[in-house]
Amino acid sequence: MRTKIIGIFLIFIGIAGLVLPVIPGILLIMAGILLFSKNRATIDWAWIKNELMAREKIDANDYSDRGVAISRSLDECLVKAKTLSKPDYMHAVKKITAVGTDFIELEGGIRFSSGKISEYIKGASHMVIILTTIGEKIENAASVLTKGKEPLEGYLLDRIGSFAVESLTDAVEKKIRKDYSMLKRSVSRRYSPGYCDWPIEEQRILAKILDFSKIGVSLTESCMMHPKKSISAVVAIADKGVFTEFGSTCEICKKEDCSYRRDN
Repeated sequence: MRTKIIGIFLIFIGIAGLVLPVIPGILLIMAGILLFSKNRATIDWAWIKNELMAREKIDANDYSDRGVAISRSLDECLVKAKTLSKPDYMHAVKKITAVGTDFIELEGGIRFSSGKISEYIKGASHMVIILTTIGEKIENAASVLTKGKEPLEGYLLDRIGSFAVESLTDAVEKKIRKDYSMLKRSVSRRYSPGYCDWPIEEQRILAKILDFSKIGVSLTESCMMHPKKSISAVVAIADKGVFTEFGSTCEICKKEDCSYRRDN
């Protein structure tokens, strides 16, 4: 409730600020809208089940002993995942001060290196940095099952955890898009360090901006996140019509042999 009150306060201060310096007023309104809407993004468990069944080729109409056993394990793992997941997220809004052929610069001297993404976000005025996580309980439970006598359950639970944090991040992205549409602004699709030509090492920059530790996330020496079921990303904000929510984040990348590539 306190977060929502602060969000409303920032929106009103931002509106008042529009009669003074325009940029500070817009920034306050943006921050206020995102604060007011915090904690409303949720995990879509039905999507997770459908996606997992499609990716793993699990046939709901397979009534063989094996098919029934796999379906039962999947349902049991979904129930377990719902109790173990601890979804949380945070964000920060930063003004884009410069975009070059191979870099993006934000207020405060923050600089990202990516030619592909800098080309894609041309025309954007702000960037929202996002961090999502579902905690470490699912991956810990999956590890115990895998090392024990239940490798199938361990594998399914781990996969469910991966889809769960993806679903949460999708929900956060959609919420940001919906919130900014109120200001007649468009939002780019999200990108994370390690995507396309964006170096994974710049994960450290995002961690410094957001202070990942506030929601229990840290970085390893190789810039991987702990808990593993966490995602950091950025989206760009521009005038209405600059960005569309349709298509794939992979459109700007030509790496066809990537196992994470999406067609839509």
